[in-house]
Amino acid sequence: MNIRHALALLTVGLALVLTGCVTTPPPPTPGTWSGKLAYQMEASPTQRAQAGSALFEWQGSTEQGQLSLTSPLGTTLASARWDASGVWLDDGHGPRPFVTLEELGQALGDALQGPPLPLRPLLHWLRREPAPGWPALAREDGFEQAGWRVQLAPQRITLTRPAQGGLGALRLVLISTE
Repeated sequence: MNIRHALALLTVGLALVLTGCVTTPPPPTPGTWSGKLAYQMEASPTQRAQAGSALFEWQGSTEQGQLSLTSPLGTTLASARWDASGVWLDDGHGPRPFVTLEELGQALGDALQGPPLPLRPLLHWLRREPAPGWPALAREDGFEQAGWRVQLAPQRITLTRPAQGGLGALRLVLISTE
């Protein structure tokens, strides 16, 4: 084998190796968010403090979509889906129907022994914007809307709901993995 032939083979081989190193993952699908959700519920006169975390994936819009919550070990904790025909939650006991996202948010809040989770505005908050049609108060680090303080930081959204009606304060932290 002459030097020219060996150099050509080496160049082709090196190009193939480098091509394998520079592949990039596909961009996330629009309307898809994934990351870690951590919650912390303060103690109140009627409940004890609690905290936990889950991995989440949210796909879609307020009209049609799905939400999956899994444990850090990969066990499915709950999944929800919604479209024009209704809303369903499967928390391991079979799918339960709901009429609206607000009812689903109430059920998820009840499971945490806290306030309803603001699922409809949350879709906008994940886009780092206030939900349209709801009054919002601008803050240096985000905004307040629907009784929640929304703090925006790079790859992180912190939602805080103050104590009210006998329920302790609730803090949700959404950390993007994208």
